Amino acid sequence: MDFLSFWRRLKPSPPLRARRCVLCHDSVSDGLCAGCSDDVAEAFTDAANSCPLCFRHMAGGAVCGQCQKKPPKFERLWASVYYEPPVSGMIHHFKHLGDLSMRLPLADLMCRHAPDWLDAAGIDFVLPVPLSKARRLYRGFNQSEELADILAQRYGWQVLPRQWIERAHTPPQSTLKSSGRLRNVKNIFKLNNPLPENCKILLIDDVVTTGATLDELAQTLKASGAGAVYCWCLSRSRLKR
Repeated sequence: MDFLSFWRRLKPSPPLRARRCVLCHDSVSDGLCAGCSDDVAEAFTDAANSCPLCFRHMAGGAVCGQCQKKPPKFERLWASVYYEPPVSGMIHHFKHLGDLSMRLPLADLMCRHAPDWLDAAGIDFVLPVPLSKARRLYRGFNQSEELADILAQRYGWQVLPRQWIERAHTPPQSTLKSSGRLRNVKNIFKLNNPLPENCKILLIDDVVTTGATLDELAQTLKASGAGAVYCWCLSRSRLKR
C-alpha cells in the first residue's frame, strides 16, 4: 500500500452527498440548501460579456486585444463562477483543508453554469490539470480530479489516467506575480503515453487567473497529437478591466 492509500484510510472521504448544507448547515440532501444555492448563483460568470479565449471581461463577448495579439494554445475557456465569497471559501475548505464534502456542491455549480459550447466540442477525453507528485502527496488528493470524476460520470466522458502525464514540482502559481507565472510553468508537463491522433481533450481545473498553466498544458498536449483542447474551470478571478 502506498502512502497516499494509507492516508486515505486514516482520513476516509465523507459521503459523496453531504447531509447538511455546506454553507448554512441546514438539513439538505445535495450539499446546498435552496437559499444558499440561490445566493451562490449570484457569482455565476457573465459569459455574454467575457472573452471566449481567456474569459476576462469583454463587452459583447468579443475576443480581447491580448488574445488577438497572442492567442492561447487552447480553443476555448469557460469559468462557471467568479472566485469570490462564498465560492472562494468553499474552494479553500475543499482544496486546502481537505473538506471533500465540498466536491459535489462545487461540481453542481459547474453543471448549473456549463459551457455553451460543450455539446458542439465533441470531447473525446477529460484531463484534470495534474498536480506534481510532491504536492499531491502533501495534499492527499487532486481537487481537479475530484471535480472531473463527477463531471465525467454525469456527461459520460472518459478520463485520461493520471499516469499519462507528469507535472514537475514548482512553486504554487498563487504565490507568484503575473510576470513570474509564465516562467514558473514553462516545460513543466511531460506526457508518458501517446494520445490518439487529433483527439479533443477537455481540461478541468478549479481556479484560473492568468491561464498560464492551462496554456502550457494545452501546448504539451497538442505537441503530442491532440487536435483540440478546451478548458472548463470552476472559478475565475475577477481581473481589472
